[in-house]
Amino acid sequence: MADTRVFPLSRAVFRPDDLAEPARILAAGGLVAFPTETVYGLGANADRGASVTRLLEVTHSPADRRLTLHLGQPWELDRWVRDISPAVRRLTRRFWPGPLTIVLKCSDGERRGFRIPADEVARELIKLAGVPVVATSVNAAEAPPMNDPATILRHFGGQIDAVVDGGPARFARQSTVVEVDEEGCRVTREGVVPRAEIIEACRKHILFVCTGNTCRSPMAEALTRRALALRLGVPEDRVEEKGYIVESAGVGASAGAPMADDAVQVLGEMGCRVRERKSRALTVEMVREADHVYGMTRTHLSRIIEMAPEAAGRARRLDTAKDIEDPVGAGVEAYRAAAKQMKKAIEGVVKTL
Repeated sequence: MADTRVFPLSRAVFRPDDLAEPARILAAGGLVAFPTETVYGLGANADRGASVTRLLEVTHSPADRRLTLHLGQPWELDRWVRDISPAVRRLTRRFWPGPLTIVLKCSDGERRGFRIPADEVARELIKLAGVPVVATSVNAAEAPPMNDPATILRHFGGQIDAVVDGGPARFARQSTVVEVDEEGCRVTREGVVPRAEIIEACRKHILFVCTGNTCRSPMAEALTRRALALRLGVPEDRVEEKGYIVESAGVGASAGAPMADDAVQVLGEMGCRVRERKSRALTVEMVREADHVYGMTRTHLSRIIEMAPEAAGRARRLDTAKDIEDPVGAGVEAYRAAAKQMKKAIEGVVKTL
């Protein structure tokens, strides 16, 4: 084939139009090396099987080598994955664009890696190409990835079609890879993003919802934290480090109200550690971030799903048999009855988490 074309860029005066020709080459089926913030990637048009095969051949990779789809915008993930979990939403919100590759099961049943690079040149190239761009780091299989155009040309000159020269890769280290499925999140390669940050973002979020967020939902929050602590064999203040975030909110709450005195009394009687907290209003974002959402009544559940229809599969009444009625104004015995009903339901919930 012809010599590899080099497209030098000055990041100080970079314009997207500077990438028009390498984007055309990529869309037409050529192999184009381009910078990311981690290492250089070698991209091909995923819609052209011959180009993908050639990419594997050039890098001496096995046919089953997992290649990563590089996206230009977060919403593009919805084209490939039918049901995006709250954990994945949290990861993309926190780390994209950036040095994180997320491996997911796609709508066609295949598992693929996805990434949105933080490097502006990489994102603009992908956008201008206008095709699904599959890429791998520029290296022969099992060899270290390449971080600068000179090294790429020395090893792959004449074998690939173009190199976008954006200077050395900033981190010169690969992205972190996390696999997400029904079992949770697993870091399979620790790269630029530390493993601890991934684990933190993947903690399971449990959200309880009532009306004013001063009695039922904060009581359920406290009872659940205690139940998890007992199951895990840790103090209540270590539940989060064990992978669970338990929160509550109200569909009609005014922000800043304290927990009802009777609720505090009953929780103390039940051995719960009562945290000082203030009420907060339920938001769409809270629902979308939660892995499990529990309403106290059918009305709460309807409001939750109305706010975020995509949560229908992970939202339900806490007590599936009947509503947990509001004890406000009914005296401490009503609070005790509500707490007893919640505790029984929460024991069943905790077994499934």
